[in-house]
Amino acid sequence: MQAKAYPLIGVTVELLDAPFYKGPRRFQLFHAYMPMLREAGAIPVLIPGDATAADLAQLLPKLDGILMTGGDDVDLRSLGGPAPTPECKPTPLEQQEMNLALVRQAIALDMPVLGICYGMQILGLAYKAPFIQHLPAADDHTKGIRHSVTAVAGSKLADLLGTAAFEVPSYHHQALASPGPQLEACGWSPDGILEAIELSSQRFTLGVQWHPEKAPESEASKRLFSGFVAAASDYRK
Repeated sequence: MQAKAYPLIGVTVELLDAPFYKGPRRFQLFHAYMPMLREAGAIPVLIPGDATAADLAQLLPKLDGILMTGGDDVDLRSLGGPAPTPECKPTPLEQQEMNLALVRQAIALDMPVLGICYGMQILGLAYKAPFIQHLPAADDHTKGIRHSVTAVAGSKLADLLGTAAFEVPSYHHQALASPGPQLEACGWSPDGILEAIELSSQRFTLGVQWHPEKAPESEASKRLFSGFVAAASDYRK
């Protein structure tokens, strides 16, 4: 009997470096993403934070989906924007450029993409969405504070999670101001922060500002990962 072929999900890994981290340059990835992917029926494949666009071009044809994980802050200077505010802790430029290249290449292949927190922000910046470097109400969205999110009716997110409000764990002080000209807003928090975006022209391109992997017991987290992995399975076929 032939063994079942599980979809392979590329998972981005953070690159840690001075001045915000002491010691040698190194990679980091919190483990919580792995059991969520495996429970949903996928095999994770790690993508280092310094991978080049050429590296990705060879790697992506072997994968079935991309999970863009959380991380520190984006740096708008390389995109023609202002310098970071004092509250920011920008990621190394290689990591930001890798994630932007990853979005563009994956979408060109119509490969399923799920962006979480920093991953959602990168997805937005790839499509020129306006950006907030530090939220005025940042204390209401950092340090694991839980708040509700409501999906927009008719969206991919609503198809997965319904339109009733659900609770999420929040760890961000930056956000997209709006989805920009090409993406669609598909989830909001009660205080008006954009919590989810999608690209409806693709089979599955979704970004969420919260951290579903930090609430593995949540039905919303399970449905989100299951929907993503199901799209990756379809892509594999």
